[in-house]
Amino acid sequence: MKNKFVDSILSFQIANENIRGRFARVEKVISDTVKNQNFPEEICVILIEALLLTVLIGEMIKIRWRLSLQIRGNGSIKLLATDYYAPKLAGKPANIRAYADYEKDVLDLSLNTGLFAITIDQGKNMEPYQGITPIVDGSLSKSAENYFFQSEQIRTFFDLNIAKKHGAKNGRNWSASGFMLQELPGEHNNKFIDDNNWTILKEKIILQTKDHLKHEVFDQYRFLDNIFQTSNLTVFKETKLKFGCSCKRKTLLYTLAKYPKDELDEMVGNEENISANCQFCGKKFYFSLKEILDHHED
Repeated sequence: MKNKFVDSILSFQIANENIRGRFARVEKVISDTVKNQNFPEEICVILIEALLLTVLIGEMIKIRWRLSLQIRGNGSIKLLATDYYAPKLAGKPANIRAYADYEKDVLDLSLNTGLFAITIDQGKNMEPYQGITPIVDGSLSKSAENYFFQSEQIRTFFDLNIAKKHGAKNGRNWSASGFMLQELPGEHNNKFIDDNNWTILKEKIILQTKDHLKHEVFDQYRFLDNIFQTSNLTVFKETKLKFGCSCKRKTLLYTLAKYPKDELDEMVGNEENISANCQFCGKKFYFSLKEILDHHED
């Protein structure tokens, strides 16, 4: 029996507690993200972590357009950038994309210090919001937890699991899941969870998620019931996830048209066209100098 809960995210809430959460599993989203990038394994792992955090946070905030995560490191990993595009219509999937910039000729690819930034863009006529926090202990999960504690003074816990599947078909070599547990803001009238029960819940989540990626058949509802063991658990309809890039040839054309003509001449050189790559999907676009100059801004 094939597992149906994949490339999906579930939201849940406990009615009599100030607790909500998200649980996501991704597979094809990962393969579609990395297939054109030729990333080393260390970069794949940390980029998948960033992708999972973006999905969990984006779904929790109920973005109307886009949530972006940018991690800027001070070492061999320079940038991790991810975008979560909210579903345009009810029942449609959310679109995810991710990219990494790193030093290509180093043996130790690590992220120890730097900045962790979340940008929330709700669309036209809305001012984007950005929150920034330092990278904590080289951990993206701890950095995200620290972000919510600093910005909203609420406890948050992330548990991320990533597995590499050797010899997988269709290039789907990675499988991953992310779990987000969070207290609701203080204006809710439900009782708060105490420190001891919060720790117990975190331990149960870690235990339940430790080996679940190995299972061919996975029941997401039983999985959540085993953790919380309460009839007050409400699980909402899942949201599907897919890789989706917003790059457009027209947008790149107008970007190139902003360059001075002498710089465009240098870009062309002895070639017939100027090429431009999308960092996220690896798609390559070609433009003739005449085409660019037809849109040139004088």
